[in-house]
Amino acid sequence: MMAGTIEVYDNPSIEHLPDRVKLNRNYDVQRLKNDVTTITSSLRQQSYIYYMPVMLAKDVRDPVNHNWLAEHMLEGCPYLQSILSEFKAPIVSVRLMRLEPGAELKEHTDPTLDAVHKEVIRLTLPIFSFKEALFLLNGTRVDMQPGELWYLKLSEKHSVHNNSTVERINMSIDLEWNSWVEELLISGFDTLT
Repeated sequence: MMAGTIEVYDNPSIEHLPDRVKLNRNYDVQRLKNDVTTITSSLRQQSYIYYMPVMLAKDVRDPVNHNWLAEHMLEGCPYLQSILSEFKAPIVSVRLMRLEPGAELKEHTDPTLDAVHKEVIRLTLPIFSFKEALFLLNGTRVDMQPGELWYLKLSEKHSVHNNSTVERINMSIDLEWNSWVEELLISGFDTLT
C-alpha cells in the first residue's frame, strides 16, 4: 500500500454500513446515571464552561480480564465496570463527554473514527440526554436514547446542540478494530435491514 492511502476494508457489510447503527445492547439508565453521578460529584473541577471530557480509562488491552477496580475514576461505579468488561476488543479510551446547557459543538469531522478504516471506532452511550439535546450527523438528527449503544460514522459531518436547560452527558468508548467489533457492528446493522 502506498504511503498516505487509506486502506478500505473489503467486507461488503462493513463497506455499506449506514452512518448510524443502533447496536444490540441496552443498559439500565438509572444504574448508568447513578454511576456517572458518583464520578461527576467527585471531580475537583465542579463547574466548567462549554464542554468537558472526563477520562475514565485508557489503553486497556484486555477489558474482559482487566482489573477495573484499579481505575481511579471508576471507583464506586460497579455498573460501568461490568459494562466495560464485556468488550472483547482493546479499549483506547473511555470518556464522559459533558456539554453544558445551551452549548453546541460546531459541525466537524473526526476522519479516523470510521469502521471502513478498521483502525479505531467510537461507540456512544447516551446517559443524561434529552429531546432538546440534538446530535446531527450529515444534517439529520440521530435519535439516541439514554441506555442505547450506538456506532456513528464520525468521519462524516456532525454537530451537537444542547438546547436543554441541563447538562448532557454521553460516554464515548474508543475501540481498536478486531473481529469482535466487526461482528458487533454487523449484528446491529442486520437489525436495521
